[in-house]
Amino acid sequence: MRSQLSEHTASLRPVLKPAFTLIELLVVIAIIAILAGLLLPALGQGKESARGVSCVNNIRQIGIASSVYSLDARGELPSFRDWLYTRPGDLTSGRLYPYLKSKPLYLCPADKLQLASKQQPTSPATTPSPPGGFARLNHFRDYSYAMNCEICHATDLASFLDPSKTLLFMEGNLTTNDYTGMVGPAFVSQGLAFRHKNRGHLVMGDLHVETMSKKQYDKVQKTKRFWFPTDNTTGPGGMGFSN
Repeated sequence: MRSQLSEHTASLRPVLKPAFTLIELLVVIAIIAILAGLLLPALGQGKESARGVSCVNNIRQIGIASSVYSLDARGELPSFRDWLYTRPGDLTSGRLYPYLKSKPLYLCPADKLQLASKQQPTSPATTPSPPGGFARLNHFRDYSYAMNCEICHATDLASFLDPSKTLLFMEGNLTTNDYTGMVGPAFVSQGLAFRHKNRGHLVMGDLHVETMSKKQYDKVQKTKRFWFPTDNTTGPGGMGFSN
């Protein structure tokens, strides 16, 4: 009787299956590592694409805000001198801030990462320093987009001869203490930042957004109409442009 009970009890015990062998465990780890290696670059590209989309949205919103501002200012665009600030270092004091109401819109997400890492943007060696009193350079930069300073020749959008070819704002290649808020053919940075798969963003006079490679930008930035909305090219950098 006891023998039968012992046999019955033994039959009720769970059968222990053998655990993974060391080789099987190593194979599983290797497969996970391979999959991670395949997925991580795709995730990184996805994040960069998202940053690029956000940058396009930011610069488009700044262009639209400038247009709305002009409706309240008898057709005049904000000045390149005060669109960004009226108190140096304070974005909220700029002429466009009441129309944007968001400091993050001023900063490209990719540029934000670069600034956080304290990595200096690569500035063109030919970019001269602004003359005294023309711009403030003593504040840490918390914006990415700069206004075409040659619009001072014609701040009324209605006077633009070919608005689709004239720059309003671009994703500027600016140093970390550049608080000019402007780009132009002389005295200030004229470089486009190529942060998004070697391309940069610009918004033109008709408010459409362009995405340009270095080759494309090098070609257009040598033309008069890119910087000057009319045929008035007096002032800094106005000589020597082709149409």
